[in-house]
Amino acid sequence: MKKIKVFIVDDHPLMRNALEMAIEAAHDMEIIGEAASGVEALQLVPRVEPDVILMDLLMPEMGGLEVIDIMVKSKPDIRILVLSSLDRESEILEAMQSGAMGYIVKDAHREELLAAIRRIHAGECFMSPQVTAKIMRSFKGPGSQVNQPQKLEKNLTHRQKDVLRLLGQGCSNQQIADHLHIAPGTVRVHISNMLDSLGFDHRHELVVFAVKKQLEGAD
Repeated sequence: MKKIKVFIVDDHPLMRNALEMAIEAAHDMEIIGEAASGVEALQLVPRVEPDVILMDLLMPEMGGLEVIDIMVKSKPDIRILVLSSLDRESEILEAMQSGAMGYIVKDAHREELLAAIRRIHAGECFMSPQVTAKIMRSFKGPGSQVNQPQKLEKNLTHRQKDVLRLLGQGCSNQQIADHLHIAPGTVRVHISNMLDSLGFDHRHELVVFAVKKQLEGAD
C-alpha cells in the first residue's frame, strides 16, 4: 500500500518529534521531511513533494500564513493542514483563505490528527470541533451581519453559489478559479457582487457565512 507522505513544519523540536512518532505509528503514513522555519520549508518541500504538509503558524523569520500563501501560489493543488496553538477566528479564516485545506489545534487527539491528514490527502477539508465552534460563534448575537435572513441567497446566480460553496470549503481564489475553469479576476468579481447581494461589507463576513453553510450541509 502506498503511504501518505507527510511533511512537518514547526519550530519546536519536541512538537516535531511528537508528531513524527504519532504519524509513523500509523500504517498508512510516513514522514518524508521536516522544517524548523517557514524559510526552510519553502526550500525543502519542492524537493520531496509531500502529499500533506502540517503547518504551524507561529514561527520565526516567516509565519505560517505567509508560507501557505507562497506555497499555494506556486502549486495551487498543494494540500496543507494547519496545526496550531492559535484558535482565534481571524487566524482560522485567514489560513483557509491563504489556501490551507484544514485547521486543527495542537491539543487535538492523535486519532483526530490522523483523520485530518487522511481527509486532506483525499482532497477534502477538515476542521477541529473547537475550530468549528469558533466560526459558528460569528453568527451569534442580533447585531451580527452574518446572521441575516437566508432568503437573500435567492439573489445569487448559479455561478455565484458555486463560488460561495467553494469559499465554504476553504478554497482560495486561485483554487476556485481552477475548479470552475474561470479566471481569478472573475472570481473576485463574483465575490464583490455577492457582497452587494447579501448585504455584507467585508469579504471576511462572506467567508464566515460560506463556512457556516458548509458546516450545516446547506445546498
